[in-house]
Amino acid sequence: MREVIPGVHRLQASRGGNAYLIEEGDRAVLVDTGLRSGADAVLAELAGARIPTITDVVLTHYDPDHVGAAAAVQRATGARVWLGAADTRILRGEEEPPTRTRRVMFRSGWLGRAEVPELTELPDEAEREVAPAVVAVPAPGHTPGHHLVRWRGVAFIGDAARVSKGRLVHFPGFLISDRATADATLAAIVASAPRLVCPGHGSPDRLT
Repeated sequence: MREVIPGVHRLQASRGGNAYLIEEGDRAVLVDTGLRSGADAVLAELAGARIPTITDVVLTHYDPDHVGAAAAVQRATGARVWLGAADTRILRGEEEPPTRTRRVMFRSGWLGRAEVPELTELPDEAEREVAPAVVAVPAPGHTPGHHLVRWRGVAFIGDAARVSKGRLVHFPGFLISDRATADATLAAIVASAPRLVCPGHGSPDRLT
């Protein structure tokens, strides 16, 4: 694990998407887990680190490069796994993704299929404190139930946007479920003036 700032670590073993560990007092929260194929390496990295007990895992959205190792982490730690309500329904197969491209991607098992953990739904219309100082915030657009996580001025934004040269930019259009909503989410992140942005892909950075 690599320390980003005191209290925040970026896992080195996660595959596909980034995974971050937040330390808060005597507990820890994991934000995203990477692909299922990286589960064993993620568990080994967590087991070898001197960290507090992992009590919660917050999944920013349902894509397999973010949720894939969550079930394995849950089995190993007993942590509660959180996911936005709309994305929970999609991951469980109760609803289809909102765009044709995403429906094809989901059915094909792109990047591998995620094992579905026991999920606790996050409200898609309101913020939710999942642990002391750790708040899940609705950030839809990339997916309907996408959330970001805020902790002491740090924003863990999943795939709500990418960071490029100190600015937030969108992912390619075919990956975005609703562009107008994604625009509003990006603007809201900028307006919140985070002291550090930890994205789902790429390196943590400060906005300019």
